[in-house]
Amino acid sequence: MSKTGRFEKIIPRTRRAFGLGVLIALGVLAGTIFAGVLLVRDLVREQIAHRDAEALHATTLMEQLDLAPADGIEIRSDMQIGFDSAVRASRLRGVMGIRFFDAKGGFSDTFPATIMPVPLDDEALASVLALKPHSRFVRNMPMDEIFIYLPSFASGNIARAPTLLVTVPLHQRNTQMLAGAAQFIIEGQSISEEFSRLDGRLLQIAATTFAVAGTLLVAMLWPAFRRAQKLHCELARHSERLQRANEELALSARVNAVGAVAAHLMHGLKNPLASLSQFVSSRDSAGLEAGPQDWQDALTASQRMQALVEHTLEVLCDQRGDPTYELTVPEMGETVKKRVGRTAERRNVDVVFEAEGECMLSSRTANLAGLILVNLLENAIEATPAGGTVFLSASRAGNHLNFRVRAAGPGIPAEQLEHLFLPGKSTREGGSGIGLAISKQIADYLEARLELERTSEQGCVFLLKLPMEVCLDPAG
Repeated sequence: MSKTGRFEKIIPRTRRAFGLGVLIALGVLAGTIFAGVLLVRDLVREQIAHRDAEALHATTLMEQLDLAPADGIEIRSDMQIGFDSAVRASRLRGVMGIRFFDAKGGFSDTFPATIMPVPLDDEALASVLALKPHSRFVRNMPMDEIFIYLPSFASGNIARAPTLLVTVPLHQRNTQMLAGAAQFIIEGQSISEEFSRLDGRLLQIAATTFAVAGTLLVAMLWPAFRRAQKLHCELARHSERLQRANEELALSARVNAVGAVAAHLMHGLKNPLASLSQFVSSRDSAGLEAGPQDWQDALTASQRMQALVEHTLEVLCDQRGDPTYELTVPEMGETVKKRVGRTAERRNVDVVFEAEGECMLSSRTANLAGLILVNLLENAIEATPAGGTVFLSASRAGNHLNFRVRAAGPGIPAEQLEHLFLPGKSTREGGSGIGLAISKQIADYLEARLELERTSEQGCVFLLKLPMEVCLDPAG
């Protein structure tokens, strides 16, 4: 498909198509903004939750510093100091309880004792081993996953509440030795409200961005659509004019072909009519009765004229676009040989046809090419001495189907070679001098080449090269 054809396919031709295109573009824009909002929301939520984790970690370290033994006197273990510092840090607002774990992540204790013992998850353990705090927000955590028992559990109504789980490593400041870990269970209502405010703000920003970007997008696409419509109309007009020009060229080519065929008909009828007229005139002027041979010559001339007319009508029917048929190259060669049979018999010349390869021709191509070959063969027969032989061969070479007409004789004079395919005076008795010119015109119509391949005192060879585009390959 050409670039023009591809461009024409993507042009919206109606307002409805333009509207659909705008909706698709706005959908893509909305999807992009929505994805960006989700990414920003997750990042900000993670930072909010991590903010509380960093604050608890710092508080725990401060409490550990206050509880550390003085003057190098060892009073309590690091685990006990961490436990006490975490309990003291639990006095912060919103802390519902603490779970304690050893240095390997194993559960060790809770504060208060009503807290449900739960193992430390892998993600939190990895963060603690790296001496970094970890936080996880749960929007609706059941209370029975936090507490072993509450009075409200007796009713079977298990409440849910937003909860922030913050896990901090227990170690003394400026050391890399982990004593354990403490997981603070914090009431997360304030964080949930902060998340809601964040979502509302991001939604407002997304809506504003979509409105502004969508308006700009439509404002830019509308002039482009109008311009595309104008280009499409101009392209349609150009295509229509081009189609009309192609039809006119095709008609002109057909007219040229018909003219060439008509000229071939006149050229072929000239000699028989002249012979018939001379016969009748000589008999009338001399007052003689015609003998059997004379009447035979007249019959031959009239039959030749009738054959020329019938074949010309057949070619004209093909040019009008009537249904065509297909011929093989051997069938075409035998048809051409049959058409020059009477001339060959009269001149006592044999015509031999040889074909190599298998190709098929439409009746249109075969009829037009046959006109050329008949003219070449008749010229060759007239130039060949009695008892001689004229050869017609067909062979395929590359992208061409080659027909050669080879005849013995004196060859073509050198002074005629330059104007061989132009109308002129014939060197043959009764000739019109336009046969080769007509054949060349028909060859040009077929986009074929007609040339004199070689000439000498022993004879000459004419070559007709048909492109394979006008042939039908039976194997294809």
